[in-house]
Amino acid sequence: MASIPIKDQNAIREIFSALASKRKGEIYTLYFEFALSTALRVSDILSLRKKNITNGYVHVRTMKTGLERVIVLNESCRKRMENYLEDKDEEDLIFPFKRQWIHKLLKWAANYSGLNSTHISCHTTRKTAAWRFYIDSNHDIMKTMYLLGHRSPKETRFYLGINDEEVNHQLITTTWR
Repeated sequence: MASIPIKDQNAIREIFSALASKRKGEIYTLYFEFALSTALRVSDILSLRKKNITNGYVHVRTMKTGLERVIVLNESCRKRMENYLEDKDEEDLIFPFKRQWIHKLLKWAANYSGLNSTHISCHTTRKTAAWRFYIDSNHDIMKTMYLLGHRSPKETRFYLGINDEEVNHQLITTTWR
């Protein structure tokens, strides 16, 4: 099953709470916040080393597309990341996890939060970040496309899960008189 974005902010808060409840909750919540803050693919996140983050900017060459990206971290994520990285060496991986662990962890957090984990995967954070960016950018599909490194708005629309149901939900709430 393909992953879908988590569009409900309360559900996102629930996942943060679930991750925080685990023994290594601090790093798990940092991973989740970082993934949401950057919209990077899990493979790119797991390859990052301390040296890739300087002055609140993430410097990465994406594995899938080979694009060089420089992504600014929001204040909350930047502060948490700086504190976390303080005792690490420049070559240390930021998140020393395997992709499979992230997958299991996110599924567990979704179940723990009472969410249906059927459509939750490693890619959920990227899709969720894209959805929120799309909404916060006043539905700017071109900016969202650029954020994701997509080649067409159609690809981004599909990625965001914008379909008849999503459009109809908007239409039914629009009144003209």
